[in-house]
Amino acid sequence: MNGLNSEQYYASRADTGVSLVLAGAGTGKTKTLVEKVTNVIRDLPLDPSALLVLTFSRRAAKELRLRIASGTGGREVFAGTFHSFCLDLLREHGAAFLHSSGFDGFPAVVDDEGRSKIIRGLIYPDLDRFLGMPAGVVYDLMNSLMNNRRALDGWKEKRLKESGLLDALRSLVGRYADIKRETNSIDYDDMMNFAISLLENDPAVRAEVLSRYRYLFVDEFQDVSGDNIRLLKLLLPETGGNLFAVGDDWQSIYGFRKAAVGHIIRMKRFFPGAVIHRLTINYRSRKEIVSLSNGFIKRNRFRTRKRLRSGKGKGGRVRSLVVSMFNEEAEAIRAVIAYRDPGMTCAVLCRNNWQCRYIRSRLYNSDVDEDGVSIMTMHASKGLEFDIVIVAGVCDSVIPDADNDIEEERRLLYVACTRAREELYIIAHANDRGQVSRFGRELGIINNN
Repeated sequence: MNGLNSEQYYASRADTGVSLVLAGAGTGKTKTLVEKVTNVIRDLPLDPSALLVLTFSRRAAKELRLRIASGTGGREVFAGTFHSFCLDLLREHGAAFLHSSGFDGFPAVVDDEGRSKIIRGLIYPDLDRFLGMPAGVVYDLMNSLMNNRRALDGWKEKRLKESGLLDALRSLVGRYADIKRETNSIDYDDMMNFAISLLENDPAVRAEVLSRYRYLFVDEFQDVSGDNIRLLKLLLPETGGNLFAVGDDWQSIYGFRKAAVGHIIRMKRFFPGAVIHRLTINYRSRKEIVSLSNGFIKRNRFRTRKRLRSGKGKGGRVRSLVVSMFNEEAEAIRAVIAYRDPGMTCAVLCRNNWQCRYIRSRLYNSDVDEDGVSIMTMHASKGLEFDIVIVAGVCDSVIPDADNDIEEERRLLYVACTRAREELYIIAHANDRGQVSRFGRELGIINNN
């Protein structure tokens, strides 16, 4: 079975139709996807040019291209991000796009850095209108409005409306759209929206795309948005379409980018008849780490059911450290790093960037050798793994973030814990009464000090 376990083998067979692989952390989802691509090319058979592989980051797309080329003897398959595919589609059908969109010429692309610069340029001259609200908060609220997130639902939207700030935010959003139009530019969201519009409204364009791509593959399906689902449905024929998706709802952590975990949990609602596979053997982490992580994430009510087990067995180390202040936390981290096996990779994972900066400042000013130690946010750690992971700042004022969905915050901490191969250290903060934080308690941490 080419080095596959039975779960991976059955999921990767060259069948047709729609299927979803629910792949737990460390269970070999990318290996299974690559094997599926190889089998489809060889056994259906299909020409590589008839396959379309979509993911969410350039790093992931590059890895997929390399691994697919290796598995297929160098044969090339389009593997790229949703946004890169949409941009290529608009360029390829430039005349139809320009006719329907009203642009004078093909627009320039505003990347995330450029978008941030434009939006902040709108906010700062007008900051007095926001009654002392920090510029960063205004920026986040603007992004929420542009992304159609639920962040402004309920009491927050009501308060903004009553104070007149909601109209001010919408005015800024409108001015941002005007700037893009005046400069003949589009951002990443526009790429997706215009591609969807082109496929929906131009039958000739859609027919050409449907004739070209016979099998779709989606990596990290837990991160799809409503727009991604609309695009996928347009890339599939009304009947007889082929879609192979892999992902893990337990690791859905990008709600701020419009990802909606309900798409993977309720796959059959969006793609009736979909076949569901599960990968449940974690080859990354020791049993102790898998057991702790499983128990924690199962506190989420909105999730798929699967029972993960370690393929490496016992022998791992899970240790909790309770502190009262952030300077104590930095000292605890310093001690773990100082006494680690120097041959083991190590990462310190934080909820926010400011924590990373603080910890770096404390460690750089100490005599700790930081070679081989990575300090990053939990979001940035997605897709990575280390021998030793130190999860910092398990504190009620940090995680769960009060402005975010509690279950997504729990998934974020789950992702952090499951980056560890051999050793996991969790630093929980205790309040003035000596009680550890909510997530600390859920992880079974007790303050014995």
